[in-house]
Amino acid sequence: MAGYNIDLGMSNNAIRAYEEGLKPLSKFHKEDFEKAGIPIPAVFARWLAEKGHWPSFEWHHSGGTWFNGVNFYDIEILSERIESGELDIAKLKKEYEEEKKAVVPEIEVSGSYAVWGGSRRAPKKIGTKDFTGKKIGNWIHLSTGGKKKANGNHITWKVIETGD
Repeated sequence: MAGYNIDLGMSNNAIRAYEEGLKPLSKFHKEDFEKAGIPIPAVFARWLAEKGHWPSFEWHHSGGTWFNGVNFYDIEILSERIESGELDIAKLKKEYEEEKKAVVPEIEVSGSYAVWGGSRRAPKKIGTKDFTGKKIGNWIHLSTGGKKKANGNHITWKVIETGD
C-alpha cells in the first residue's frame, strides 16, 4: 500500500504498521511494556534498542514534507527474546546502570555552524557563526548559551588544545 497520507504526515505503510502494533521508540510507554508482560521502564527499552538488543522491525517515511525515515519496533520481538533467554535482562540492566553512572568528560571545543534564513519551505544558508563551548557526549554546549548536536550536518568543530 504505497503512498503518503499528507493529513497524518506519514506513509500509508506507516499507518498500517501502527494498526499492527508497531511503532517508533518514542511512542512506547511504561504501560506498553507492562501490557506485554515485560516489567522494564521505557527508557531501558530505548537503551536496549540503541545497543542493538532490540532491533527495529521495519522503517517508514514520516515527517510531513521532510519525509524522514523512522524505525518501527515490534514489542513482541523484545518479549520473545526475553522469554527465550536470549536476552539476560538482569545482566543488561546492570550494564545500563553502570553506563548511566559513567562520567562523560567535558571537552573544550571551537568551531562554526551554519546560520539559516528564508523559510522552512525554501531555507537558505546565509552564513556561519563561530563558537566556543564544551562538548559533553554528542552535544556541544555553547558558551553563549544553547546547544548544538556535535554530529549535525552543518557544524564543524575541533578540540581546543590546552597545553597540559
